[in-house]
Amino acid sequence: MTESRRDPPVPSTEKRLVGRALSYWEHLRGGRSFPTVADIPGTPAPFDDQNLFVVRLGRNEREDEIVAAGDAVAAALGYDPVGQPAMDVLPSAKEKGLAFCRAVAELKKPLADVGRFFNRAGREVTYRSILLPFSDDQRNVNYVIGALSCKFG
Repeated sequence: MTESRRDPPVPSTEKRLVGRALSYWEHLRGGRSFPTVADIPGTPAPFDDQNLFVVRLGRNEREDEIVAAGDAVAAALGYDPVGQPAMDVLPSAKEKGLAFCRAVAELKKPLADVGRFFNRAGREVTYRSILLPFSDDQRNVNYVIGALSCKFG
């Protein structure tokens, strides 16, 4: 018996959000290269959406925009990042000058990141994240969904 993409994911023994998000992405994509954003509604996730953020990719990294972010993401950053360029928001982009969303789009594979940063409120935040590519046409990545878990110092 084959599993449908609409069936609930197999319960994960993975405790870390990054691992659960990767398992969920694999479940959504099924046998395809990528899941689409349209696959998400109606497919139960093994986590809540408070730690997720969505980046819509533009023509270049300056046009990559945060279009949704959960409350835990906003708390970690110290502000609501919706409507902001991803390069100005994501910790690795700000602290290390790395365009991880663009790397995910070019490699067409998930990419994990760990590190620490000081948020807008001046609090130190240690984090783990994973960026997951989504594609409406199965060729070009047009959304990156991230899962972020963090601890405050």
